[in-house]
Amino acid sequence: MRSNRTRASLVSITIFAMALTGCVTTQQDRIGANDGSDACYQYRVALDSTGNYYAEDMLKGAAIGAGVGALTGAVAGGNVKSALIGAAAGAAIGTLGGYWNSRMQQGRDQAILGVMNDLDTENQNLNRTQVALDQLVNCRRAEISRIKADYKANRIAKPEAEQRLARIRAQLDKDYEIASSINQNIVKRRDEYLVAADNIEPGSAEKIRTKTVAKAQTKKKQAKQSTGQASQVVQRTNTAFETSERINAATNSIQQIAQKEATLDAV
Repeated sequence: MRSNRTRASLVSITIFAMALTGCVTTQQDRIGANDGSDACYQYRVALDSTGNYYAEDMLKGAAIGAGVGALTGAVAGGNVKSALIGAAAGAAIGTLGGYWNSRMQQGRDQAILGVMNDLDTENQNLNRTQVALDQLVNCRRAEISRIKADYKANRIAKPEAEQRLARIRAQLDKDYEIASSINQNIVKRRDEYLVAADNIEPGSAEKIRTKTVAKAQTKKKQAKQSTGQASQVVQRTNTAFETSERINAATNSIQQIAQKEATLDAV
């Protein structure tokens, strides 16, 4: 029995370490080396740098959940198999709702304050990402326009214009890969905040998703402090949701630019 529990504990520690470590890549791995041919490279760097924030904090909830689940499974089943089953269940719990559950360990009042503060930081970073993404998209469009203008004015021949546009399409593909990866993490975090908001003010997540939260909040009268804090959480979650929607739209526009704009057919 003792041997099985020892092995189960080792399994849980291993799973916990693996979850925290994940797949680590360097920035150059993600964005590619700067060979001097990309006029928009600085904006790609800026965008990728904002992604570090979304790739970290909330993922720890799943890792902690997996570790706790493994230990619970080991105690209940007394063997390594039970530990692995418990780890899987713990990870599932940690992936959605884990953030709110973690905050609630401090008590509800402190949890609400913690979510409010976290949302302030979240919204600041979301704004940085949106600015960086917009700058990258605008730069790509400006380069495409410049090439087409040179071609129209006969400053460059068609083969050169097509070659330069093909290079931009390849750059846009890489831009989309980076932006899409960041966007996926943003959506995961957004869903965690929606769960938190719904626990603080039931029904708020649906209102945010259906864009009716503003109308609902204007009808509310200011009451006690706890209600005021709940409303602030909902409003900040709504702001994060709206910004994430704009980031998602800008991310999708990258593919559209590559397919519809970065071609001589669109001249």
